[in-house]
Amino acid sequence: MEDVNIIMNTETQCLIVEHLYTVENYLTFNIQVKSGGFAGQSNFCISKEKIGEIIQSLEEAYEKLSGRSQIDDYDSDAHLVIKATRLGKVTVSGQIGGSHQEHSMRFEFTSDQTVLERLINLFNVLIR
Repeated sequence: MEDVNIIMNTETQCLIVEHLYTVENYLTFNIQVKSGGFAGQSNFCISKEKIGEIIQSLEEAYEKLSGRSQIDDYDSDAHLVIKATRLGKVTVSGQIGGSHQEHSMRFEFTSDQTVLERLINLFNVLIR
């Protein structure tokens, strides 16, 4: 069975989103990224309400293969941006770790629409 936390994993690119815990209406995730020879991870805190909005924007992008969704950490300026363009090309970019933290990493890589579907499935399981 495929691990639902692994959004994508190749030799040079990786995106793993792992749910750690939920407190009241806030979910905390550990997000791991590998891009080229660089790798990093950071915890993201996101409200259930915001996750609902993220799911909606990801579903629209998946349906139209066009659109943008942004996932922001509530506690820092860490973020992920997922942009879908024609022919199923998806660009994942952002910053892992806040700029105020000792370490942070900016990144960008290209994937396909399976990234959208896997994020939608993961978030749907967590808020339902």
